[in-house]
Amino acid sequence: MKRYSRVFLMMFLLLFSISIFAKATITVSVWSWNVDRYKKLIAEFNKYYPDIEVKLVVNEPEVNSFLTARASAKQVLPDVIAESWEPLSYPVSQGWVYPLDEFLKDDPYIKYVPNSVRNAFKYNGKTYALGERLHFECIVLNLDLLKKLNLQVPKYEEWTVDLFKNYARRATTREYSGINQLWEFDTFMAAVLSDHTTFWSFDPEKWEFDLVKGGWIPAIKLQKELKSIPGLVSDDMINQEARNKGELDDYQKKFGKDADAFRESKVLMGFEATYDWSWLRTVPWNFDYYPLPYDQKIGQRFPVHVNYTFVTSTTKYPKEAFLFARFLTYDPRGVVARLKLFESEGEEKGRLIDWFIPATMHPDVINYFEKMKIPNGIKYMLKNLDKTVRVDMWKVVPGWVEVIWDIIFPVNEKIRAGATQPEAVAAETQEKANKVIKESWTIFQKKLAEAEKKFPQIRKQIEGK
Repeated sequence: MKRYSRVFLMMFLLLFSISIFAKATITVSVWSWNVDRYKKLIAEFNKYYPDIEVKLVVNEPEVNSFLTARASAKQVLPDVIAESWEPLSYPVSQGWVYPLDEFLKDDPYIKYVPNSVRNAFKYNGKTYALGERLHFECIVLNLDLLKKLNLQVPKYEEWTVDLFKNYARRATTREYSGINQLWEFDTFMAAVLSDHTTFWSFDPEKWEFDLVKGGWIPAIKLQKELKSIPGLVSDDMINQEARNKGELDDYQKKFGKDADAFRESKVLMGFEATYDWSWLRTVPWNFDYYPLPYDQKIGQRFPVHVNYTFVTSTTKYPKEAFLFARFLTYDPRGVVARLKLFESEGEEKGRLIDWFIPATMHPDVINYFEKMKIPNGIKYMLKNLDKTVRVDMWKVVPGWVEVIWDIIFPVNEKIRAGATQPEAVAAETQEKANKVIKESWTIFQKKLAEAEKKFPQIRKQIEGK
């Protein structure tokens, strides 16, 4: 009997030791093109958290359809969705997202995340996602052409609307143009020329459009002013109908039959974004990114897009899943590790091939970012991340797409064509848009309430309580 007792005791101790030192295993969904990058990031993560095993899942073709397919097939959802830029309102309404506030409460790193990012993915006061990377809407300034035109390199903090207009006019000559294009310039400037509205003049505090008193009207006026100056907007001179007839349009007459004026350094500025880097880095001239120009009465406001990461509600290990999500998004150790991974992919002509804008102002991140071979204007905007204004509202506002394309966009087109004035249609358009937004929000709220109600039950089942 003593022999069997000893054997039983040894087996018990063995099983007990295994249970103590067993790793928590979490799954993380990523895009197929990022698998190798994430394998390296996981190795960095395990330097700090060796007891957490991370396995990768590919979430093709897109995040929301991937989750839908998994849920429909009654398959387990990944514990972490590493990166998405699709509407978060959908998975939240389905009850697939784990609110993270319990982990954020006393977190030492969260204070370095600016409010524009920290509050970007909240519903009913709960945080459903973390900002993973940022993209700025910007003005790309051709520094070589600036010098040729005898214009001084402006300081970022002095880049006002008046200075921007002055440079655009002075660069518009028989040979050059001030800016390449202004498509949607007014919609983004609506977030700059107001102290309370964002993209398309939406007020995120009141959850409604403010076309009457927000940035919509002044932004439209600014765009119309710029477009009224002949030759200032290079792409406005393109006439495809004339080209189809074999005729030269004004663009070709000015720049050449087969010209690409922007690439050939014949346009001073480009209305572009940081997500355009893959082709912008190939231009043969020196340039810098500048914020969109600001109104001195309002101050600087940088329109920013926020891609995000979230933890799923069905995870068996919510704390461990959060730690990886944090490492990916705003833990300075993880963010710097990610920056190094991008940096290791090399450079061309003194410019990094790829990089990303972090969602944190932690000193360690800013100090490392400062040394990277990317435009100085991006470094300036990261150091002033607290001046950002969120513009990718389609990710969080139910009904956004329908309102923009069915109600506001057609009105904008009439204004651009000169068929009406913004002041004449602002109130009526605003009323129509807000009616749909409120209806969509009511529907979403019902789904959200149901998801919030089911969440404790889901967690009890998963935790075996």
